[in-house]
Amino acid sequence: MKLPEITAEQVSQAMELMPALWMKKYKIKTSQGLPMEFDNHAFMRDPINDMSPLQAWLKPPQIGASESQIVKTLWCAKKKKWDIIYTLPTDTDRNDMAGSKVNRIIAQNPVLQEWTQEHDSVEQKSVGENIIHYRGTFTQKKAMMVSSNLNVHDEIDASDPDVITQYENRQQANSETRTWYFSHPSIAGFGVDIYWQQSDKKEWFVTCPNCEKEIILASADFNWKDSIDFDRQQLICRLCKGDLSSEDIKGGRYKPTNGICRYDPMNGKDLYPGMTSTPEGIPLRDFSGYHISQLMCVWITAKNIIAKKNDPLKDEQYFSNYVLGLPYVGSENKISSEVVLKNVTPTINAQSPRVIIGVDTGLPIHYTMMNSEGVFYHGSCKPPSASYDPYDELEGYLKRWDKSIIIADQGGDLIGIRKLQAKYPGRVFLVWYRKDRKTQETITWGDPQDDDKRGTVVVDRNRMFQLMVEQLRDPGRIVLNGSKEDWQEWASHFDNVYREIKTAKNSPGKDVATNYGVEFIWKRNGPDHFCHTLLYCLVGMDKYATALAQIIKKDSFMAGVPVGSNVDGTIRAGSNLRRYGSFNGGGGIIENI
Repeated sequence: MKLPEITAEQVSQAMELMPALWMKKYKIKTSQGLPMEFDNHAFMRDPINDMSPLQAWLKPPQIGASESQIVKTLWCAKKKKWDIIYTLPTDTDRNDMAGSKVNRIIAQNPVLQEWTQEHDSVEQKSVGENIIHYRGTFTQKKAMMVSSNLNVHDEIDASDPDVITQYENRQQANSETRTWYFSHPSIAGFGVDIYWQQSDKKEWFVTCPNCEKEIILASADFNWKDSIDFDRQQLICRLCKGDLSSEDIKGGRYKPTNGICRYDPMNGKDLYPGMTSTPEGIPLRDFSGYHISQLMCVWITAKNIIAKKNDPLKDEQYFSNYVLGLPYVGSENKISSEVVLKNVTPTINAQSPRVIIGVDTGLPIHYTMMNSEGVFYHGSCKPPSASYDPYDELEGYLKRWDKSIIIADQGGDLIGIRKLQAKYPGRVFLVWYRKDRKTQETITWGDPQDDDKRGTVVVDRNRMFQLMVEQLRDPGRIVLNGSKEDWQEWASHFDNVYREIKTAKNSPGKDVATNYGVEFIWKRNGPDHFCHTLLYCLVGMDKYATALAQIIKKDSFMAGVPVGSNVDGTIRAGSNLRRYGSFNGGGGIIENI
């Protein structure tokens, strides 16, 4: 049977249907006027063509991903008739991209000039009948009050997560929405890695010409060092140690390693509606994920990779993020709930002599209780109502322990906590966070003779947070009285905090500009209320329980600067214990109330 002939016109029309083929047809050029090709960049073909509604790319910088994504979004706006929001970390980043990439790519390609209007600003491009909005996330403006069919978040790990969340929330009313995340990663459990973990985790598999096995050059599961012969500075098969050529690398293919994506990459349609696995039992993932490393870039040699690893000016996180395209897993930047729960002991807290109550005054109010024997209880208040005032619950604790004090953040509920403070002068203190200073003083208590400062305490935010984390990493320094089940929810809040090393941006956002220092910051990507309640407890212990315990020890992070109020001792359970009943509604053990 003779197959029907395919005309040149039919081939030309077919090439309009996929971005990579369309780029080839029109000989699309980069901002520098070079061909945008998929020979050396073979690993970019599938991500560029993928129309899955949810995507996550882990990639190192300077591999052509951003320029490819710019062209892809221009194609989607024109061909798919989508309105698009494209975010970058700051307005300066947006302006730089518009001037150095978007405008120059359009200028290099006549077909894109036909699609766009010359009078467009750096904030938007009209493409046919649709618009691409370019926005920074660290800005005084809130997320745009416009609808979109697609949100693209470029360099999400450096972006303001609160603004990203606002964009996501505003998409929820539209059932035909899409969100694509791509970035060089930072640390595990943050930014693009959150979405990568929900994806099918496609890796680039290379067929070894020697053993004919398909292998991954570098991933979270396979050590990159096994793919390089360091003596000969040559890429090799990690299984048989045979050499791999550039052609071998370019001939690779993506394969999912974590189930499969539920969406058709050609059109984004759900192939398995209502199902959590395929009929064959393969787990279905919502995100289409791609991991790219510099080992896949044939213009970057094994010698280059080794040199970057050995560069004395680059640390492990740099190599992991910028070379391997992987999130850095470093204990200094994260503290997991598993580590926190190592501090749990079944001993019973005597709840005397002085109880410190750390309170986060958001909605709902969260609190933690501790004394010199350990941390013995946590809980959260119900939302206020006509018949219930959460501050009555806090007042009940002040009445229960006549020497107890409350240390609460001043910026949540501005009214309720101040009323309680007025009713209990000298027992309720409001905390202000400040940028870290290069002094020995981490905590500054307000002068009781000064009307403006009485009842206040000012804390170096990141230094105190770091010191708290160091205490929790050293089991026994801060004891959690009870069982691991009691403290599981409380400890889970520590899974949502991470440390980031960075300098202030040239267009600083609210975080860097107000509460954080310029060397390191502790940030969150989820609820962290109980983290702060413990910090407030430690602040209170520093002043009111110094004769009983030292809550902060000297550590290498602070280069030996003493910031505690005592020189010895730890927070440990007492030897004379009384047994108390369990109090429902929180964690830990507390006498029936």
